[in-house]
Order: sequence, then C-alpha cells, then structure tokens
Amino acid sequence: MNKGIRTIWLTILLILIISSNAYSQLSDADSIRLLIAKETNDTARIKLLVNIGMNYAENDSLAGLYLKEAYDLSVKTNYKYGLAYGQYYKVLELWQKGRFDEAIDKCKQCIEKIDSLHLTVGSPLVNIRFLFSDAGKLEERFEFYSEKAVYYKLHGYLVNLSVCYHGIAGYYWYLGDYDKAIDFYMSAGNVNKTEDPPMYYAEMQCAGSMYLEWGNLDKAEEYLKTGMIGLNKLNKFNGNIFYYYYKLGEISLKRHNFKRALYYYSESKKHSIVPVEKAINFLCFAAVYLEMNSLDSARFYLDSAEKIRQKEKMVIATSQGNFEIDYNFYRYFTAMGSEKPAQKYLETALAQAQSENLISLVLKYTNELHFLFLKQGDSLQALRFLLKYHKLEDSLNDMNSRARIASFEIEQQQQVKENEIAHLQSQKSIQRNYFLVGGLFLLIVVIGVISRLRFKRKMDKELISTEFKKQLAQAETKALRAQMNPHFIFNSLNSINSFIIDQKHEIASDYLVKFSKLIRLILDNSRSETISIEKELETLKLYVILESARFDNKFKCDYKIAEGVNTNTVMIPPMLLQPFVENAIWHGLMQKEGEGTITIEIKKQDEE
Repeated sequence: MNKGIRTIWLTILLILIISSNAYSQLSDADSIRLLIAKETNDTARIKLLVNIGMNYAENDSLAGLYLKEAYDLSVKTNYKYGLAYGQYYKVLELWQKGRFDEAIDKCKQCIEKIDSLHLTVGSPLVNIRFLFSDAGKLEERFEFYSEKAVYYKLHGYLVNLSVCYHGIAGYYWYLGDYDKAIDFYMSAGNVNKTEDPPMYYAEMQCAGSMYLEWGNLDKAEEYLKTGMIGLNKLNKFNGNIFYYYYKLGEISLKRHNFKRALYYYSESKKHSIVPVEKAINFLCFAAVYLEMNSLDSARFYLDSAEKIRQKEKMVIATSQGNFEIDYNFYRYFTAMGSEKPAQKYLETALAQAQSENLISLVLKYTNELHFLFLKQGDSLQALRFLLKYHKLEDSLNDMNSRARIASFEIEQQQQVKENEIAHLQSQKSIQRNYFLVGGLFLLIVVIGVISRLRFKRKMDKELISTEFKKQLAQAETKALRAQMNPHFIFNSLNSINSFIIDQKHEIASDYLVKFSKLIRLILDNSRSETISIEKELETLKLYVILESARFDNKFKCDYKIAEGVNTNTVMIPPMLLQPFVENAIWHGLMQKEGEGTITIEIKKQDEE
C-alpha cells in the first residue's frame, strides 16, 4: 500500500465525519449492546447488529463480528436488509488479510446490493476509497466514484452522492489540482446543505484545508472559520475542534504571527485526546519556537513529542497529518550549530519518508540535504542530491501527467454516459406521451424532431469542446516540458563543472545554489495556472543573475514597480516574462558592444 496516499484519504475522512466525541460514541455503543442482549425479534436484532457494526464498533475486527452475526441470522430468515449490509464483514476479512483486489470486488457487490434496496450505503461506499488506495488503483477509484455519482444523480440518495463527490475531491487533491478538489468538496457540501447542515460545514473545512495547501491563507482562514462557526451553532463541533485550531495555528505560523499561532496551538491542546493529537500538538509548539529562535523551549517540546513517538511507535504519516519530528530535530541542531547531529536527523527523516513512500517529504528532505552539503562545502555530494531531487521531481510530474490524462478520459466517458442516459430518458418520455395522448400525434412528432435537432447540436458542441480539451491537455504537457530553455540548463551545468575543475568552489557553490533555486521555482510555479507577480519576478531575477554571470556581467536589469501595484496579489500565468527577457539578451544585448541594460516596468493601465 502507498502509505502516503492512504494518509491523505484518512485525513479527509476525519474531516468528513461529523460525530460525537469518543466518549459519547462509547456510550452509544454500550447502549446498543444492551439492546442487542435483550432483543428477541430477529429482524430488530439484525438492524441493531448492522448499526453497531457499521457505525460504533471500536475496530474493524469487532465490526466484522457484529456484521457476520447479522449476516448469518439474515441467511436463516432470508432478510434482504441484513444480507445486503451484513456481507460487508467479508470485505473487512479480506482487507485485513491484504487481499485488496478481492476486497474491492466484494465491496462493490455489497454496494450494489444496498443500492438495489434504495438505501443509504454508508461505510462500504466511504471505505472503498481506502481499498483502491491500498491496491494502488487510484484511477479505478476515480472511475468508480464518477460512475456512482451518475447513478445517484439519477436515482437520488443525496448522502451517497455527497460521499462520491468527496471521494472525487480527494483524487484531485492527490493530483495537486486544488481548484477542482475545492469545487468537489463544495459540491459534496451543497448536496446536503439543507438535508444535513453539519456535513455542509464539514466540507467547508475541507475546502479551507485545500486553500491552505494551495497557499491561499486568507481563503483558508475564511472557509475554516465559516465551517467552525456553522458547526458550533449546530452544536456539532466536537469531532473537529482539535483539527480546526491546529489548522488555524498552521496558517498563523505561515504568516509569521507567532503569538497567534501559540494561542491556536494552546486551544488545540485543550481538545487533544488521543496520543497522536498530543504528539502533533507538541511538535507544533516546537515549530513555532524554532521560528522564534527560542531553542530551549523548542527542545522541551521536541523531547515531549519524542516520548510519545517512542511509546506509541508513531511513524511520519498519521491520521492528523505528517509528524516530521526528525526534520524538526534537524532544524533544532542546525540552529544550535551542531552539524553532525543535524545531518544525522535529516538523513533519518529521509530514510523514514522513503520507507513510507511519502514522495513529497522525500523531495523535501532530498533538497534539504542538497543545501546542507552546499553549506558544508561538499559540492559533489550537493550535486548528487540535486540530481536525485530533480529525477524524483520529473518522475512525479510524469506520473501526475499520466493520471491527469486518465482522469480527463474518464470524465469524458462519464459525460457521454450521462448524455446517453438523458437521451434514453427523453425517448421513453416521448414514447409514453405518444401512447397517452394519441390525439396530439402531430405535435409529438414536431417536438421529437426539434428535440433531435437540439440534441445533435448539443452533441456537436460537446464533441468540439472535448477535442479542444484534449488539445489543451497536450499543449499544457508540452508547455510544461518546454518552459525552460534546455540550452540554458546545459550551459549552466557546464559552467558549474568548469568552476569545479578550476577549483573555484565558492563560485561553483554560489552558482549552484542560485541555479537549483531557479529550477525549483520553475517547477513549483508550473503546477499552478497563475502565480503572483512577486513570484514571477523572483524567478526572473534569478534567471537574469545566472545569465549575467555567464557573460561576465555584460548587462544588468532594472526593475520598476509602479506605486499602487501589489505584486503579491496580482496574478499572471507562470513564465510570462522570461521569454521576453531571454530574447532581449540573445537578440539584443549580445549583439551590442559594451554594457547593456534591460528595463522591466510594471504599472497599472486604466486601473487594470
């Protein structure tokens, strides 16, 4: 199983499920157990067993026992309700044995059986996402939820449709397509806005978490607070309160508002119940104090988190997010000036991230080791980790590109199915009206012809739209690979190699740092459709510095930002300015004798 991916879905599930706290759940479970012990009616007993097995069992093993008893009793009485829900125990058994493909097939059968009874599916529909993740079949998971969403749109059952939208949102999160992820989280919430308000506000918090990962802190705070206020008014806030304060603290930390971050983490501490929450809370405090350079306080909280890790045998990936304790120990010893223990902790963090297949953290720690060796003056080791980082980055980008193409194809297939179903329903309706209203035969024929023409026009438009989207996807893939001139990259690496051969290690190190930072910025920016002017200028300045250094500082670049232009909020497509500057250098300044100047001016025109 890809543990990193499963952690993402587990985190989504924690946010999705709004329920009472652990103690009230235990009380509900005890109450149901007492009712089961007293119940003599088979039908009523089966319903109680299904309820506790699906909603209140302390673990999967107990859930399986309750559901098996319900299933066996239903076989004797031929009770369809118990046969449908009870067979989920087989899914749990196969899952625990690691037979994921068989578990998926059995879970699909269970869902189909429940659907045939026109009931809310519940756990099987929610948990099949984990089975797909364990089996490494993420595209199949996306296809399954997309098909079921079409089914529930046609046949109702809003809770089931909401679960499907939530599962699709998680898939887009995995792809890093935050815009679509947020759309589907909000769709999941809107489905139940009137029927189940707590679910609506829970999805708002999901959307807030997406904005946080996307880097839009204002939107993240807005959605998290909206979700919290709504749940609080409904008195349904119990299950999410730790997560809520934890995320608000993360937002404040990213804004360097350390006092506010400490306040939120103090609030989340009051509501931390399980060991993993307490450990993460300690690590959050440590992160703030590291940023404040209060090293004694940071060490106290790191040691407190370490005690819980040793006792609970915690790993990096947890149900509440990543537990990066070794990385924070690395930051602590780096701040203390202790290079050897710092390097040891960073290497340990990388090894753990690799063992748990947490690709994002592997990239982070690999890049950090690159900079660590640069700082130590070990250029060869630094270059080794830089090349490893870019190899991993390219592999991840290729994987995401393939996944995006697959999801696009699935989207188109589902759209075709929806159109076909809509068309069939339209035809049935026309036939029914024809037999019922024989006297209006001529009118029905006219309506049928008009409907046919309108449908054909719609299909033609959709065909054109589909072809355009395919071409757009191909263009985006090509653009991603062509965003940086390969000659520039090769020339830069050759320059670094020349510096190393000439024993100019300091120049090589400085050039390598700037070069790696430029590549990282380009790759980071390429994942977003738009970036701020500030980020674009940061990338451009690095590019100009490197090009200028290669040509003995033959030219300089002058940046003029007009008053009233907020470069942090104005968004433009990534790599918009670089091609113009590159052309100016190669076709303008390189043909000019003596020094030259490039002037970049950013100003408003008609308040735009």
